[in-house]
Order: sequence, then C-alpha cells, then structure tokens
Amino acid sequence: MKSEVRNLESIKEYSELVSLFDKQLQFAQNIQKKIIPQPSEFVSDTYHLYAMLKPFRKVGGDFYDFHNLDEDKISLILADATGHGIDAAMITSMVKLIYSYAMENELVREHPSMLMQRMERDIEKQLTSTYFSAFALVLDPGANTLRYANAGHPSAILVGDDITLLKPSLPLVGLHQLMSSINYQDITVPFKNGDKFIIFTDGLIDAQNTSNELFSMERLTEIVKKHMTHPINTICQEILKEYNLFTEGTDDMDDVCLLGIEYDD
Repeated sequence: MKSEVRNLESIKEYSELVSLFDKQLQFAQNIQKKIIPQPSEFVSDTYHLYAMLKPFRKVGGDFYDFHNLDEDKISLILADATGHGIDAAMITSMVKLIYSYAMENELVREHPSMLMQRMERDIEKQLTSTYFSAFALVLDPGANTLRYANAGHPSAILVGDDITLLKPSLPLVGLHQLMSSINYQDITVPFKNGDKFIIFTDGLIDAQNTSNELFSMERLTEIVKKHMTHPINTICQEILKEYNLFTEGTDDMDDVCLLGIEYDD
C-alpha cells in the first residue's frame, strides 16, 4: 500500500514538472514569436523578401531580423545558435538585443563586419562559451551592392548572371576569446536589378533522408540553378518542395530557416 502511494506521488510530481516545463516552453515560444519579424513587416520599394523559419521544437536557435536604413538601404542578419530548445532561444534573444542596439549606431549599422565585432564583444561579456554562426549584410540600391560578413555560416547563394557562393569570412561568433586576432572586414559584391540572394541555416543542407544521405549544398545549388530565372518566391518554394520530398518519412533533427531576397526595382 505504501509503495502504491509513493508511486502515485511520484506520478503526480512528474506530471507537475511536465506541466511546468510546458508552460515555460510556451512562454519562450511567445517571446520568440515577438522578436522574429513576419515577412509582411519587410518594407522596401526595391527588394522583395521571402522568409520561412521552422523550429525543431516549439522554440529554436535560428533567428533573423532586418532593419531599414537611410537611402533605401536594408540591413539583415541571420543567426544560428548552437543547440536546440530553450537554451538556443535564449541566445537568439541576446542576438536580437545586440542587433537592435547596434542599429542605433550610424557606423556599425552600415558595416556588417563591425556588427559581428560588436556581437563578439557583447556575447563574450554576457555569455561565455557561447557560439553561433551569423550572416549579416547591407543592401545598397544606390551603389547596386551587397556588403556582407559571414561568421562561420553556410555559404549564401548569389544569383546574378551566374551562381556565386558567399563563403565564410570570419569564424563563429564567440571564438574570438580563443583566437589571437581576427580581421574584421566587409566584403562587397555587385547586386543589381534582377539579382537574387538566398541564405539559410545548416538545418536545411544537413537534413537527411531515409537512406541517411544529406540534402547537401550541392543539391541545393542545383535546385537554384534549375529555377534561377524565376522570381525569388518560386525559387524558395521549389527548394522547400524538394526538401520536403527528400526528408519524407524522417523526423526533423534541426531548426530550418530559409531567406530569399530579390532586387526588383
């Protein structure tokens, strides 16, 4: 009889812990929904944005944000925190705060590499042993350029007359404390009317099918090449269609975020 009572008490305690965790998870999800903008909030007479974010759990470590600058320029960042769930969501909340604060600085908001340097400094102060990849960029329609810094993030795909991969130019954010020096410099590439730009987190290319094959960067690039003359919305929808077919019958293992930008003046 006593053992049955103890079992009932244990079951009750476990149920209360599960309920508490669910409430905390719901609270974190509500916060994350508020800090990640909806695609409809993107306002530009020059650029079109496609955005899709699918957390592995209710909350995740993928994060994007954008900000309108002077002279119709656009600042955008995509970050991918290590880990999953609430811990990763806390890091993305910190990235959001740092990014928003950095946008108040006229010099930092114009230079993605300086933004990365600011993030590195602030993360090191607040969250030691925390690492994440990030891709920050500034779109400048006056100069017809895309200025970027890639901190350990998967290569972005630039679609112009041909396909160009924008590879990492910096280590993961958070590694500065382990390195003697880092050369923070922007990289500038042409981005003219009709060009497109696709950026994503590694949950897309690292996804596996039932045969344990990776979706892969090569597969993604081929899909983009096949549809490169189509509008950015169509290209991204084709990517996700192929991704869903590829991963059919498998469980999600990571957050997935896909952003596409088209210069259509």
